[in-house]
Amino acid sequence: MAPEDLPLEQSSLARDQIAQHIEEATDGDIVVERMLGAGRAGLVYLAYQEGLDRKVAVKVLMPRHAGDHKVVARFKREARAMAGCPHPGIVSVFSVGEIGSGLPFFVMDYIEGETLEERLERKGKLSLQETARIVTAVSDALTYAHERGLAHRDVKPVNVLIESGTGRVLITDFGLAKTVSGKGRGSTLTGTGEIMGTPAYLSPEQAEAGVVDTRSDQYSLAVMTYEMLAGRLPFLGPAPQDFIRQHVEDTPPSLLQLEPALPLEVSQAVDRGLMKEPVARYSSAEAFGQALRSASTRSAPTERARPAPRGYELRLVQVMAIYLGAAWGVLEASSWVLETFGLSPDYRRTALWIIVAGFPLTLGLFWHFARTARAKSADAYSA
Repeated sequence: MAPEDLPLEQSSLARDQIAQHIEEATDGDIVVERMLGAGRAGLVYLAYQEGLDRKVAVKVLMPRHAGDHKVVARFKREARAMAGCPHPGIVSVFSVGEIGSGLPFFVMDYIEGETLEERLERKGKLSLQETARIVTAVSDALTYAHERGLAHRDVKPVNVLIESGTGRVLITDFGLAKTVSGKGRGSTLTGTGEIMGTPAYLSPEQAEAGVVDTRSDQYSLAVMTYEMLAGRLPFLGPAPQDFIRQHVEDTPPSLLQLEPALPLEVSQAVDRGLMKEPVARYSSAEAFGQALRSASTRSAPTERARPAPRGYELRLVQVMAIYLGAAWGVLEASSWVLETFGLSPDYRRTALWIIVAGFPLTLGLFWHFARTARAKSADAYSA
């Protein structure tokens, strides 16, 4: 029975035994501190490498997959793929090994921070500037891998790491990475009839288990970009088969419908990245990243300046001054009329009360019309 299938107490004990085996396999150079999490097929531990005095992450295949030669081969391929792509935006693999029970593991760089998925859960959605920065970093890393003949095939927020302090963005988890039939950007790999990837981020060709090339990663990156800007996925499942059908058949809502303030060029870049046919997308992940970065620096589509906030305090002072001046003039005029026609001064007292009572009414009317005008101005801007 695998550790993830055991009761909590036994499960923890089994995982502790795996950690012990890792330490034994590395002759004590790797000291496991705690488990960070579990992925599709592997357990990830935080560890300390004594020889080089640094923190590392150790990923080991789950015991339940030990007899599955296909999964074992995929796990080892992940280690080779990451080790073969020495890039600042790809998590580094330092060494590989095998624990006594025949389970493969590899030691990689430990990135202290959060995943993009965690950041989205915390913030809901990201600003255009932050999105462009993250997309640019991911597209650069993907392009590096693509030029070395690798398609990631599982680009999604949980596989994007953001380092604390530096803000450095890296991609990880090449567990589904596949070698393409050449190093050109348009190179392809043959579909196997098996759908590989995460349903919410699958390209249409992945969803149909068809022929996939590096532009499939570009589609997944565009899905991720849409999610960062809109705070939601372009397609909303909820079941895996629903995502698969929508990726193949449906057109997502335009970003401008959800975020009208975005520049038109940003929406157009994402729309192109989400095209159903790979040939209609950008030629590379790098081209998509450059298009989004360029579009993010441009003005809003209407090219109208947002109206400045009204200075209500100044307006109120002006209204009070005008009103008091007018009231003084009315009182002076009423005095002249009373004296000219010999009328009772009680009329002056009545006029004074009318003026005093009308003052708050005038202020209220001004406030109402000022807010109405401001709202109309804001609506005109966002239209």
